Amino acid sequence: MAPPKPLRIAVVLWWVVALLLLLETGQAWFDPAVQGRLLLVNTVVGVVMAAIYLALGALVLRRRGWARFLLSAFAAVHAVLMVVSGAGFGMPVLLLVLGVAGTVLMWAQQSSDFLTGER
Repeated sequence: MAPPKPLRIAVVLWWVVALLLLLETGQAWFDPAVQGRLLLVNTVVGVVMAAIYLALGALVLRRRGWARFLLSAFAAVHAVLMVVSGAGFGMPVLLLVLGVAGTVLMWAQQSSDFLTGER
């Protein structure tokens, strides 16, 4: 049984979030204000977060219900960190909007039925 459309769209949104995180991380390499240890930490955090979004999204498509919960929790922590750090506008707002949309679609009735239904 194929995943329902809302779940497929949600996972694509999470993968877009991962791609945008990687692009934002790459952009930091060309910013003269970000140097040394900050650049290294920013790169490691960005790559790890993108990998988590990619992996959990793939697991959700494989009907792993626990991955949906982890992805939602991870996204919530990420959103709180962005707000607390004063990340500003532009890319952070886009990431928040995509994350909220992905979470809502991932918990939609069709998605829940697919993830909790019989195998």
